[in-house]
Amino acid sequence: MKYCLIRLMTFAIMVIYALTSVTADAEGLHISPFLQEEFAKNPSVTMVSMSGKQSDWKGLTSYRSVSVSGDDGNADAISAAVRKDGANAEFKETTFKDGRLYFGFYGFGGEGRHRKYVFFLDLRPKGKSKTTLIRIEGDWSPDEIKQMITKKITK
Repeated sequence: MKYCLIRLMTFAIMVIYALTSVTADAEGLHISPFLQEEFAKNPSVTMVSMSGKQSDWKGLTSYRSVSVSGDDGNADAISAAVRKDGANAEFKETTFKDGRLYFGFYGFGGEGRHRKYVFFLDLRPKGKSKTTLIRIEGDWSPDEIKQMITKKITK
């Protein structure tokens, strides 16, 4: 009896650990490491993160962005991750300049659930040393997301 109880407890702990690990990286995107607090410790990185009630936008679950300035290595790594994720997107709009991804807007998720959107802008082909990555989650349409991002960028 004691042996069965120990096996049951061990199994329960393993299940809890597995579920926690899956939840921690539930989105399964290649860009995930660049949107973590640890990456933002780099002096070339600026991060903005909002979720839940921090946001005044109804229907927005989370907003996370990173901007990299003067760090071509990290900018290239982000661009490569965006391109990998973009290959699996449900929809995408992209623009390339000088052979590199300049602009990308990608949608993940379907109707009736929280949808994920990724926005990418690399200003290096225009002579500016700034690359921006934004991940948004919420019950918004792609047009609403584009309108919100455009307002944020032009402010």
